[in-house]
Amino acid sequence: MMREIIYSLPDQIVEAVSSVPDFSFSKRYERVLICGMGGSGISGEILSAAYPGIQIVSNKDYDIPAFVDKNTLAILVSYSGNTEETLSNYRQLSKRKIDTVVISSDGKLYAKKSRYKIHVPQGLPPRGALGYLFAPLPIVLYHAHLLGDDPRKGLVDLSTFLCQQRDGIEKKARRLAKKLVGKLLILYADSSTFVPVANRWRCQLNENAEVLVHCNVIPEMNHNEIVGLGRPKKFNADIMLLFLNDPGAHPRNKLRRRLLKMLVKNELRCMMDIDSQGRNKMQRVFWAIMLGDFVSYYLALATGVNPMRVDRIESLKRELSKMK
Repeated sequence: MMREIIYSLPDQIVEAVSSVPDFSFSKRYERVLICGMGGSGISGEILSAAYPGIQIVSNKDYDIPAFVDKNTLAILVSYSGNTEETLSNYRQLSKRKIDTVVISSDGKLYAKKSRYKIHVPQGLPPRGALGYLFAPLPIVLYHAHLLGDDPRKGLVDLSTFLCQQRDGIEKKARRLAKKLVGKLLILYADSSTFVPVANRWRCQLNENAEVLVHCNVIPEMNHNEIVGLGRPKKFNADIMLLFLNDPGAHPRNKLRRRLLKMLVKNELRCMMDIDSQGRNKMQRVFWAIMLGDFVSYYLALATGVNPMRVDRIESLKRELSKMK
């Protein structure tokens, strides 16, 4: 089932585009707060990276930031509608009388009184609903007068592009996953745009394949992590460095990536470049995300892991529910 869910990403995007209501916002906002956790929250990270000219803050905690005021548009994303951190955010936003958009499939959040609601289909794991959860976000920004151009055509073009690419992406992912079995994975993005891509890879590998993954970004890691990379040396043979490369990255970041590889190649011999494809930023981001999703699935199959189960997450939620 997980394979079919991943394959459906472009279909989700185009379906979501046609399901967003034509909201009418009476004011112009100065900033956007997106509240969401895990597979729901990654959509806010992608949005922030895709539109750097808009002040978009992704919130992943129980409390909302102090700067949130009437000039802030809040968007709450919770696939289940029962995420306790997001429900806590809703209560605080309501007390401050902040305009709020809810994106959910059901649950307590969707049942709340909110003027702006977007319903998404039920029956998926939250991490498998990325298309449904992300595509409404740029459209909401447009209705809120934060985007000058209607993003819907671009989203449909993105869906068409991914439909054309997904079979090739899946084949590439199947080959790559075989090389990752038994490896300690370290991911590096070479641009701020690809930070959510690296985070998505990490989370999908965590949940679908049950592997622990570290990720960071160039150039920041050049100022600290580069010193500790490959220490202690006894693990070096098991480490695989994956470079998630954005063709639109700053030229100096591309240079930093090449120099980093040169500096560590004698100690860390397993490394691989993953060059994203696409005609624009959004296509390159989602091409790389879809590749990572398929890699996590095929790595799970290669190691005998059920990619649908997240037992520890469910156990933690059950224990939390007993302690109000």
